[in-house]
Amino acid sequence: MSGPSGTGSHLDIGGVFEKTGDIYSKAFGTFWIVALVLLIPPAILQWLIGDSALGGLVSAIVNIFATAWLAGGVVRIVQDVEADGQVDYSVGDLLGSVWPRLLAIVGLQIVVGIIIFFGLIFFIIPGIILALVLVVSLPALVVEDGGIFDSMGRSAALTKDNRMRILAVGILMILILVGIAIVAGLLSAITPIIGALAMLVLGVLLYPYIYMLTTVLYFRLVELKEGGVVAVEETVIVEEDAGPPPAV
Repeated sequence: MSGPSGTGSHLDIGGVFEKTGDIYSKAFGTFWIVALVLLIPPAILQWLIGDSALGGLVSAIVNIFATAWLAGGVVRIVQDVEADGQVDYSVGDLLGSVWPRLLAIVGLQIVVGIIIFFGLIFFIIPGIILALVLVVSLPALVVEDGGIFDSMGRSAALTKDNRMRILAVGILMILILVGIAIVAGLLSAITPIIGALAMLVLGVLLYPYIYMLTTVLYFRLVELKEGGVVAVEETVIVEEDAGPPPAV
């Protein structure tokens, strides 16, 4: 099957980026509010606590949950657009839809992060391969409401035969994340409040794009592998049979 972002059985990377940009522009008014709601409290906390070891630990934990919530919200936005072409969620509904899956999202991100970390230790290449295998674990978990390891297995199945093409997406994602870390680190060296503000701005603009990219990638892989988008809730109206027409 050839989907809108596929050529035969191969993934069209250009189509993935084009679709991501389209959703990003459509959903900007929603996701930036969600990002501000979730990322402002950790930024304020980092400024208030300062550089103590305990403060750093507390700030890190809060950031983990905030970014996980944001990630789940962005997945829901893409799922919504995939269903009917527009963003129907309010900010409150969006946050509420992710809340039941928040611990699972955090758990998945920790497990995947540890696996990739140890893979990178062993000459880097194993870590890159694992990242390609597990890249759509998060959208699989949120959209299909699966468990942590089921979602990782789902990602492995979906990415099979397209991992070299996905590598192009992964390289861009890594460059973006490294850039965020470097800029925030340099600004934090000047003063913690500037670093916190930098993380806030960069997080609001770039983190949602990364999560959108991986979620669009997930939906395109589902199209290629299974011939259609799965697990997108749609309301189906079934008309009752009115019976034969009245006799004239």
